[in-house]
Amino acid sequence: MVKLLDFLRLIRSKNLLIMALTQYLIRYALIIPITNNNCLSHLQFFFLVMSTVFIAAAGYVINDYFDIKVDRLNQRTVIVGNKIKRREAMLIHFIFSGIGIFIGFYLGWQVGILNLGFINLFCSIGLWFYSTHFKRSYLSGNLLISLLSALVIIIIPLYDIIPKPTTNAENAFLVICFYSIFAFLTTFIREVIKDFEDSDGDLKMGYDTFALRTPVLAKNSIRLMTILIIICITIIAVLQIFDGAIYSAMYVFIGVEAPLIYFLLKMYKAKNKTDFHHLSQIMKLIMLTGTLSILVFTLLF
Repeated sequence: MVKLLDFLRLIRSKNLLIMALTQYLIRYALIIPITNNNCLSHLQFFFLVMSTVFIAAAGYVINDYFDIKVDRLNQRTVIVGNKIKRREAMLIHFIFSGIGIFIGFYLGWQVGILNLGFINLFCSIGLWFYSTHFKRSYLSGNLLISLLSALVIIIIPLYDIIPKPTTNAENAFLVICFYSIFAFLTTFIREVIKDFEDSDGDLKMGYDTFALRTPVLAKNSIRLMTILIIICITIIAVLQIFDGAIYSAMYVFIGVEAPLIYFLLKMYKAKNKTDFHHLSQIMKLIMLTGTLSILVFTLLF
């Protein structure tokens, strides 16, 4: 039982559930209501979600595998090499990645676009090199993880709309693109904040991160975060115009826009690890409430 709990912590089971929830909302609260059609069967879509879950889980495992030292320096819970053996973690990574890649190519073949399987292959390879190289490099790791977060959303219409576009397919795809951009920006902001949170351990390991190049909350980092948050709020405003419902606008203001403004104000005052951890958790909450807005828009639409 203890090892099962350690395994669930290792693969970030809560994050995986949020990914799966996001993909199900994209399909059943956006694509089907707007287009009244879909390319994948319910079972095939379940497999698509599972492929995302397997590849993401493999990414978490390999990240912890290569981060044992820095996690100890940053006083994080270390599972690989402690609760789960290193060779077991590596085996889990390869099995999960293999399953995710196989499902991707299988579903691509099923919808008549085999090349779609290369998306899962790209994600798996990207997560490996993120753990071994990119996360130690200036901004490249942040950008890669943000791109992969956006792909979690955009991959749904690529399998479920593009092979057989129907009425209103363009509208559905456009809305999904807005959510994908929102995911990219919020993930990037959170990744940068996490760099500040982990700067002590990263410095000792010789990493070249944004936080180490940029003095804590110097003018350049404040400007960057401010610009990105303004872009997020603008994207949300565009979606509100598209929806046009007063109650969904109220939800978005209370659940997303107000927390973004609060995040921005707190960021100007952040100075230590505790402050940055608080900011990271706020952004995680914003990402969740932003995802749930899909359901709110659909119910009111």
